[in-house]
Amino acid sequence: MPYNNNLAYDLDFEANADKIEKKVKEQQKENKAKAKAERARIRRTVICCLAIFALCAGFMISRNVTAYESKRNVAKLQKELNSLREYSSQKAFELDKSIDREEIEREAKTRLNMVRPEKYQTVYVNVKQDDVTEVTVSEAEGIKSFFDIFSGKR
Repeated sequence: MPYNNNLAYDLDFEANADKIEKKVKEQQKENKAKAKAERARIRRTVICCLAIFALCAGFMISRNVTAYESKRNVAKLQKELNSLREYSSQKAFELDKSIDREEIEREAKTRLNMVRPEKYQTVYVNVKQDDVTEVTVSEAEGIKSFFDIFSGKR
């Protein structure tokens, strides 16, 4: 039998048993409600964390895909540029090869009635005044510097 505060037997225990049972049931209901609320809070937290993780992963993947596509486009354009440079070089070579100075001279003489100047004729060439060449004294006199002698420059 339970005791009172003064260590005497509690004679109203039977009467208080219903109150105690109600308190225990209310406490159990409160505990269940708290546990349910805690599980709901944990669920929300987990869902938020997963959503943030999914967004971050999606962003990182999209950035990597964009970078990969850019690299692939650059490689494709570089390949195309190389082929165009090759084609241009080939065409320049063909053009240089197709130019025949004798053919040009023949066309100039026949179609345009042009002739080469004779040795007694004077040919004037206009040279721009700002078109100059600089020669240093050492180059003009053939003097080599100390470093040119030992570096093997001639």
